[in-house]
Amino acid sequence: MMKLIQQVIFGIWLFAGAAQAATVAVNSTDARTWANSKGQELLQALAESDLKTKYAKLDKMMSEDVNLNYVGKFIIGKYARIMTKEQTARYNDLFYRYVLSLYKQINLDIDASGVNFSIDSIIEHPQFTTVNCTVDPSSILKNMKNAEPQKIPVKFKLIRGTDNRIQAVDVEISEVSLVIEYRKRFYQMIQENDGEINWFLGELEDMVKANERSAAARAEMQEAKTL
Repeated sequence: MMKLIQQVIFGIWLFAGAAQAATVAVNSTDARTWANSKGQELLQALAESDLKTKYAKLDKMMSEDVNLNYVGKFIIGKYARIMTKEQTARYNDLFYRYVLSLYKQINLDIDASGVNFSIDSIIEHPQFTTVNCTVDPSSILKNMKNAEPQKIPVKFKLIRGTDNRIQAVDVEISEVSLVIEYRKRFYQMIQENDGEINWFLGELEDMVKANERSAAARAEMQEAKTL
């Protein structure tokens, strides 16, 4: 269950580890309003019974509230310097599809009403604002065998991003940056492909297509059961 909660948070709040451009902090009042609003929006999306509708709402949150250019640049890191324009364009497309396919690989049929979250503190910095939250899935876990109820600390940063929208640019779950973890994974993939970017992109494309086929099959299976 812990992995499920982490994957959901990562899937929706997959944000860049360090923005590649000048950023502007968000004041505490706006930060609190944003965090409460997005938290409720996420829970409402997860509460959707129709899988295609749920996917559409989660995709919308991802596309509107996350600057995937920042995310992609941070994760590919130093290897961006050796990529051609064609490779960069291919990577950007694959990364976008990869992100949208990630959370669709887990069972999202959960009772979202059993997940609570709270904002513990908000700290303003010159270029970003840190929001510390607690996610509490205890109501879900208490009836699960061998599951130990536990509260999950989540910390993320907010900036004024694209079109002056409030966006998060970093997220830590239980003091682990998921964006950094995925950078490590991509670096490992590139190294295992002897530093050949085209080979890496081919492997990434295979992963994306497999994820997309799996998600489509899951949605079609649910739709067939309701007919």
